[in-house]
Amino acid sequence: MRLDVNTSESIKLTAKLETLHRSAFPSAVRNTLNDLAFESKKLVPKKADENFTIRQKNIFNRMTIVNRASGFDVNRMVSKVGVDGSKGTLSDGLEKQETGGNIQGRKLLAHDKARVSGSNTKKVKSKYYFKNVSKIGTAQKRVKGSKYFRIKKGSKETVFERLGKNKIMPVFVVRKTRISNVKPNPFISVSAKLASKLTAKLYQNNAEFQFKKHLK
Repeated sequence: MRLDVNTSESIKLTAKLETLHRSAFPSAVRNTLNDLAFESKKLVPKKADENFTIRQKNIFNRMTIVNRASGFDVNRMVSKVGVDGSKGTLSDGLEKQETGGNIQGRKLLAHDKARVSGSNTKKVKSKYYFKNVSKIGTAQKRVKGSKYFRIKKGSKETVFERLGKNKIMPVFVVRKTRISNVKPNPFISVSAKLASKLTAKLYQNNAEFQFKKHLK
């Protein structure tokens, strides 16, 4: 994020700051940039909740990081808010949601029946984690000891679990490809834009802090 201190609201504050200690103006700018980044981060979960089905609590808060502005050269100061890039596939997926593009995923997608309470908004039941699912056969060729098998109907293929005699339940939908193409569905840039409306207020707060600090 960058800060324009030449707006009508900020010019007077800037002029006063520049008459104080040499660190007053750059400190006010730097702290305002960082405040804006953290305000953006706070808004991300709310905007994401409006756009996505969120099954992992606090995931957007955990995956959103802030890089603080630093130093005293206001021309080089910049604060950033974005996705934590250290989480591999999860990071890539969230970044692609923001910008659009191809996401590498799994061919098996959990059916609602495999989720807690049978709800699309809930997590997958632990018994249906991939590590807990034995080999998957077909309707014609079952895998010994496995309760799971695929049935293809037309262009659709589904993995079922045998629950008992003459009773089965869908647990996974089989996709044709691991690649998903997603359109941009921004949640970080939108949050930053909303936070930018606080710029004048935050700059004033940081300027007043410098006045109190240097005019004791």
